[in-house]
Amino acid sequence: MTGKKSRFLRLLGTPALFADGNEVVLPEKAYALLALLVTAPQQAVDREVLRAILWQSDQSKQRAGSLRQLLARIDRGVPEDMPRLLKATNTHVFFNHEDWEADVLTLTNTAAPLPRSAWGLFRGDFLEGFKAPTIEAEERVVVERQRIEQRRETHIVALLDVPEKLTSDDILLLAGLLVDADPANEIGCRALMQRHAQAGDIAAARQVYSRCRNELKSEYGAQPDGQTQALAHELGIIVPAGLAGPAAPTAASITFDPLGQPRVLILPPDTILSDPVLQRVGRALLEEVTIGLSQQRGFKVIAAHTSLEIVNRSLTGALSDPTPPELRFDYTVYVTIHGREDDIYATCRLTKTSTAEVLWAIDLPLAIQKVNQSFGQLARRIVMTLADTIERRELLDMTHDVNPSAYRLYLEGKRLVSKTDLQHLRQARKWFKSALARHDRFSSANAGMARVLGMEWLVRGMKDKQLLEEADRFAWLARDNDPNSGRAMRELGFVALYRRRFSDSLDFFAEAQMLNPNDADILADHADALLHDGQSDRALELSLAALKLNPLPPDYYYWNLGGIHFVQENYAKAIEVLDRVKDRPATSRLLAAAHAKNGDRRAASRYASVVLENFPDFRTDDVWQFVPDRNPDDTRQLIDGLRMAGLS
Repeated sequence: MTGKKSRFLRLLGTPALFADGNEVVLPEKAYALLALLVTAPQQAVDREVLRAILWQSDQSKQRAGSLRQLLARIDRGVPEDMPRLLKATNTHVFFNHEDWEADVLTLTNTAAPLPRSAWGLFRGDFLEGFKAPTIEAEERVVVERQRIEQRRETHIVALLDVPEKLTSDDILLLAGLLVDADPANEIGCRALMQRHAQAGDIAAARQVYSRCRNELKSEYGAQPDGQTQALAHELGIIVPAGLAGPAAPTAASITFDPLGQPRVLILPPDTILSDPVLQRVGRALLEEVTIGLSQQRGFKVIAAHTSLEIVNRSLTGALSDPTPPELRFDYTVYVTIHGREDDIYATCRLTKTSTAEVLWAIDLPLAIQKVNQSFGQLARRIVMTLADTIERRELLDMTHDVNPSAYRLYLEGKRLVSKTDLQHLRQARKWFKSALARHDRFSSANAGMARVLGMEWLVRGMKDKQLLEEADRFAWLARDNDPNSGRAMRELGFVALYRRRFSDSLDFFAEAQMLNPNDADILADHADALLHDGQSDRALELSLAALKLNPLPPDYYYWNLGGIHFVQENYAKAIEVLDRVKDRPATSRLLAAAHAKNGDRRAASRYASVVLENFPDFRTDDVWQFVPDRNPDDTRQLIDGLRMAGLS
């Protein structure tokens, strides 16, 4: 490959720059700048506009210096024998589109439809993984993503207008892309319906039509247009109204539960009905598992008495057919105690009720001699695994759900909130917001909003308290909607800590731990609150207990534990722990200070540069604003390390 095509900027998907087939390494913020230039008229942007979008500093001189430094780094990154990627004047910066190709320009400037060789441009999010340094930057990216999706749609619709030039696989690909981007896109839906019907798969065609119809109704309050309905009649997907028999219940006529939490039935151990020797053990385990799952607050767990009653009714034939709605369940947990004398085992099996599919099963020994200790460990292990398995299955089922419940939307947010980078936190916020739009009194989603807002405030090291105040509001909403939620108390404790209300924070965490004693996330945050209260030994104890309960934890577990070792002046141990999350910009401050205190100025300087690249407004004196240490010497220790690393 020679000429301009050998010099290529990719902004759709993971950003990258290529020259003669080799990737050119550029700083992350370079791609944000390149994206602004490529999508601008004439591929040029005023310098002051770039400064305001890419850096938060209120000082124009500092922003100007940051821009000059970034332009210099980009220029040095491009091989000397290549044309310059950028051109700059005193007032503007230009992308050199005459000598460099960019996928976004190919997509937007090529007349529709794109040739088959360029169909790769239909995939990949614009500036994927972008970490917005400012609100304006995030808004610009959102607008450009919408514009790119519209341009992609124009190209794909033009291709589908001449189906005789496409293979069946082409139609599935192109129409699938339209429907994936917008399930209510009727052009894509009609193409898929036609294709599935031609292949003899009327069920698949009906599913496409149903999804389109439901999306139109829920989002726009509309019905499919006449062309789509006519095609559905023609293909036999729907029956004309005049020929229809008695009305069958439709998705719209069935009462929809907007919260949609799974209903879990725990059936009693078989020994309750057969073996009097193990009766008490079986009943106790049943109660432990029921209580443990109930503390998770994510499921509607049916009480032990009800499960016993259901078994008795089924044995006597008193259970009606069909089963009434209040006695229908999404998941069933079977617990069995079996064995003789000292060799006793507890078997647990989780089944998806609608399919009778066994999702998880395990056989565990139960030591009668140490029944109290082994009993608690067994119940905790069963509860944590059951909760994780149910959540993963609900997320999997969500991919086929045309109208996901608030609970499933919440799970998407919960999956993302384990990361500490701004991109994942903001994506999680959108999922929690969608969950609350479905059910505004959903305590777990309110707690999730409190978490992402509070974490964003902390990650950005903000002096303004607005995000923290919002987090506090959502935490109280979570508590008001479910006073027995340990997670709600946890968020109240988190916010109280960073508002320097140390006693209130510890009280909230103590109550959270009482409500849900085996929640590892609560233990981890409680440890952080104890650390900032000056109780580092107790904090270390709880932090290690949290890791034992959750050996594959979210990022902030390591951040918290590293902070404990740092305060205890065990810098090598702090670095060892933080090394697991060293690629997260949020931990760069603590890593810079730890390496400096440990005598490795080179590593400290490297992490200090990461701090400035991601948080250009950072100043060591600002640490007093967002690190809530009751003991000022702990804060001074951190600031001293940061200054030793070269931060001012």
